[in-house]
Amino acid sequence: MSRSGLVRLIKGAGTVSVLDAIPVFTVSAAILAGLACWASGGQSVSPPESDARAIYYPVTEASVSLRGRTEIAPIEVRPARPAGNPPPVAQLAQSGQGFLTNTAVSGIQREFWASESQGGHDFYGGRWAPENVRETSDGTHLAVERGNGDVSNAEVRSRQRLGYGRYEAVMQVGKGSGLVSAFFTYTGPYEGNPHDEIDIEFLGKDTSKVHFNYWRNGRKGHHATFDLPFDASAAPHLYAFDWQPDRITWYVDGEAYYTTELNDPHIPQHAGRLYFSHWTGTQKMQAWHGKPDFASGMSTIVECASFTPVNEDGPACHDNFRPTAKPGGMGLALLTLSP
Repeated sequence: MSRSGLVRLIKGAGTVSVLDAIPVFTVSAAILAGLACWASGGQSVSPPESDARAIYYPVTEASVSLRGRTEIAPIEVRPARPAGNPPPVAQLAQSGQGFLTNTAVSGIQREFWASESQGGHDFYGGRWAPENVRETSDGTHLAVERGNGDVSNAEVRSRQRLGYGRYEAVMQVGKGSGLVSAFFTYTGPYEGNPHDEIDIEFLGKDTSKVHFNYWRNGRKGHHATFDLPFDASAAPHLYAFDWQPDRITWYVDGEAYYTTELNDPHIPQHAGRLYFSHWTGTQKMQAWHGKPDFASGMSTIVECASFTPVNEDGPACHDNFRPTAKPGGMGLALLTLSP
């Protein structure tokens, strides 16, 4: 984001001498140089390669002036819905219709399936158990159960494949070392596609942070971690990402936190399914998510899920979400599917 300033010199009603002006211009140049340094994050360094370690962005309060600030290079946050009338974006093949689901009213399984497996696989430490997906008056609970050496996780995935557009969820994440809560799109070889993915993730060992990731053809982009101005396990909050052909922008409670560079080569190009998951991993995952130390039955609660396709407008989770209106619940009373 560019910043510029104008310095005017006035000395009474007359002109300013060269000797008088030199100190002022010297100070002004120093001020402008300082502003330039501040705008660039204090350094001039190229963004990291896609396989570099995660970028860390400390944010101490919810302030728009801090969004997009990094210690590596400033990345301009672009609006998810540009002003004016831009040309329509070509939607991805196989992308489905928009929807809004208030899970406290209708449950989540009108738009989603519960995942099921017979045992742990890959890096997951237990089976996907449909019985761990529980519909309640405050939303859909995704529980992780453990006992007698057995672990079971919970996950739901959308019935439709979904492409470019805005994805929103109101969630309250599970707390405890060893837990992972995720809201993401994914497709891969099992659907005949390369591995494309966009993530919002939380680690139960520190629910004051949110993690943003994305992949194209199995190659990871410039992932980022942000401090949150709240504990994500204490109350529901609104999380979103807007996926466009040339960029992805992530949001928390309506504020843009992070955006990719324009035309980043790691932006996904295949429609995928939308997932919500709550899980603990195998022993080799403990270096990342922590040693399991959580109460059996700990849940991530999904109160609302919505998708608004690119070039369209329709009802979404943000329409009725108020972070402080009803602690522990969103209070939605609508279930609407867009045409």
